[in-house]
Amino acid sequence: MHFSKTAEYAIRVLTYLHRHNETTHSVNELHQALNLPYKYLTKMVTDLVKKGLVNSSRGREGGISLAKAADFIHLSDILEAIGEPLESDRCILGFEKCDASNPCALHGQWAPPKAMIEEMLTVTTLASLLQDQETKL
Repeated sequence: MHFSKTAEYAIRVLTYLHRHNETTHSVNELHQALNLPYKYLTKMVTDLVKKGLVNSSRGREGGISLAKAADFIHLSDILEAIGEPLESDRCILGFEKCDASNPCALHGQWAPPKAMIEEMLTVTTLASLLQDQETKL
């Protein structure tokens, strides 16, 4: 499994907002600090605002900030906000129909790691990502 560019960007943006939570940040600041494409970033931030992960305010002192504490933002919330499902029903070999009654060749072997990945996405918070990163420094 790998994250799409949009998922990578969203995690990077939310991590930046958590690390620098003392103020709001403009999209232009995020664009420059994270080296992300500006138009792509503006659309993604709009999606994050609509899903309640980010607050947005207009005006001279406006900008964006986290809408809730990083302890309450899970990776699965981020993926959902940008329109990426957990893909729990997707076949690893790409078959349209793959389930217990019609399994592909890897169905049985793939089920346990897939369940572990899904659990990791639902229990891992934005705050825990930063804690893990800080312990490695």
